[in-house]
Order: sequence, then structure tokens, then C-alpha cells
Amino acid sequence: MPTVPAAGEINHWFPSEVQRRYVDQVTGQSGLTRRQAICFVRLWAYACYQKDQSPLQTLSPEVNQLTCSHSEAADLFYADQARGSERAAGLMINQLVRKHLVKRTTFDGYPSQLSLQIPPSFLPQTPPDKPTEVKADAFDARRDAPLVASFMDESYSWVSQRTEGASFKITRVLRRWATQYPQGLRVLRQVTDAAPVGFAAFYPAHPDSEAMFHSPPSASLHLVTLNDADPIQLAASGDPDCYVVFVRAWQFKPEYWSYSNVCEFLADSQATLSAMQQEFPNLSDIYTITIHPSLEAFAAALGFKPMKADLASSLRWYYIALDNFLALDVDETLVEFDFNTPYLSS
Repeated sequence: MPTVPAAGEINHWFPSEVQRRYVDQVTGQSGLTRRQAICFVRLWAYACYQKDQSPLQTLSPEVNQLTCSHSEAADLFYADQARGSERAAGLMINQLVRKHLVKRTTFDGYPSQLSLQIPPSFLPQTPPDKPTEVKADAFDARRDAPLVASFMDESYSWVSQRTEGASFKITRVLRRWATQYPQGLRVLRQVTDAAPVGFAAFYPAHPDSEAMFHSPPSASLHLVTLNDADPIQLAASGDPDCYVVFVRAWQFKPEYWSYSNVCEFLADSQATLSAMQQEFPNLSDIYTITIHPSLEAFAAALGFKPMKADLASSLRWYYIALDNFLALDVDETLVEFDFNTPYLSS
């Protein structure tokens, strides 16, 4: 076998746009976070490249063995960022082993011989001829809660407070919110089968909870924590002392993250908040937590300002005046936003 070039040069022989196509397909399958999916796809590509050194446009499911030291794995995994440690790369491989996607055997003591298990569903699917039509709609707790919880769970996968039973907790909380304030829950759903592909939760906060927006944001996480008590209480309808609406969720299934879909859902959000302002006459502030760092640029593009950060995590409050948000021309505001950057990228 000819000499294999440095694993750190992967972006030269496995173009980033091709990597992204495979990563988008793999993320969420077999319980893979996006970071884990990136690492598995790069191991898969390295196996293909060790066999036939030519630039890769497709990955063969028949090529599933490779020799890869922890040093090479670190070069592969962190080729486009500050290089991680060999120990971190080894721990990542261990995570893939636990997901039954990688088997590891010793190869003359060093380096490792890896065998990859590549499910057929990991191969990119043929894209549809035209985009899937979607529409904004009210959240239906009877049919939407588990489906929404499944893609929201991935959004929280990196949060340190997240519990193993996060999907169940999210489902249960969504049903409770739907009984408390159904008009604040919205979905973007496919027209063909009505499956939700986006979800938003707008929660008018009780005056007694307003101090929470000036405290560390991690104290206001609820969906994925062990604590059953909700740290933010709901305002009574018409309360003149309700000033804050908390955007508790505004999330998409990654494959539906696009300019047209986002603009449609934002227009629905503006209509929802405008109606809420009629119910709460002094409502003036919007607070949210971006949850995933890659969404901070999106919040900034909409005019949200970073506020109090959390010393114990990377979480931060973001704020915008309600009147400013309602005045946005969302189509014009986002026309230059880069939607090619993967949603919830690592």
C-alpha cells in the first residue's frame, strides 16, 4: 500500500462540501451527535483513502477497515480547528465503539486496527426534486410532542446538565406547557404528512420570575434537567405587570434549516408575539438562551444582544426589545445570512 499522507490534510482529499453531505446524513442516526458524526465520517473516509489515494467524492460502504493511531485520529478529527489531544481522539473512538459503529483491535501493539460498521442508512439519500413544502401551525400535544422532543433532544446534547432521559422529560414538559399556554406553542410542519420539523415556545413570564433573566442562564434551563420544578412561572392572562416573554425553544430539524423555512417560521413568530402583546399590554422584552453556540450568529443577525453569561457554562442570555423584533423585515434581514453553515455544527 502506498504511503498515506497526513491525516490532517483530509480537507484536501475529502472536500468539505462532500464531508458535510455525509455528516448531515449520519447525524442523529445510531444516537450520533454532530461532532461524533463528523469523526465517524472522517474515519470512514480515511479507510477509503488508505485503499485508493484519490480525491473522494463518495464513500464506499465496502471499505470498512483502517489502521489509525490516536495521533492520526487527532489529526483527522481536529483538522479544521485547534488540534485536540490524542487522548481526546481516543475517547471519541471509544464513544463510537460503544455505539457499535467501530471495533478496535491491537495491530502489533501500535497503532490500532479499526473495523467500521456502516449501516446502509448512512449513505446519502437522493435529494428530492423540489423542496418539501412546509407551513406554520399550532402545536398539537397529542401527536407532536414525541416528534418535537426527538429533534430538540439533539439540540441539548452538548449541554452539561442534560440527563439521559432528556427526550422523555422534554415530551412531558411540552404536554404540560400545552395545557398551560397553548397559544404560545407553534410548529413548522410538512404539508405532506403533517410531521413537525420546527418548534417554538413563547412563554409570558410571571413578574416574580423576571429576576431569573438577570441571573445565570443555566438556572433557567428546565427541559433537560433533573429538577421537576419549573424555574420560570407563567403569567396570568392580562397581567399588566408581565413585561417579559421567554423564548424557551426555537429549533429546527437540521435538514429543514433554510432561508425560506426560517423566514416563514419567523413571520409566524412575529404574528404569535403580536397577538400575545394584545393579551399582555405591557409586554416589551424578549429573552432567550441560544442553547447551541452555532446559533449565536443567527440571534445576532436578528438583532438580539448578548447579555449575562454563565460562568459555569457557555450559555448566555440574549435580549431584544419586542417592538424591534416585530418591526423586523425578516426576509431582508436574513438575505445575506449563511444558511450553508450546518445547523448545530460543532
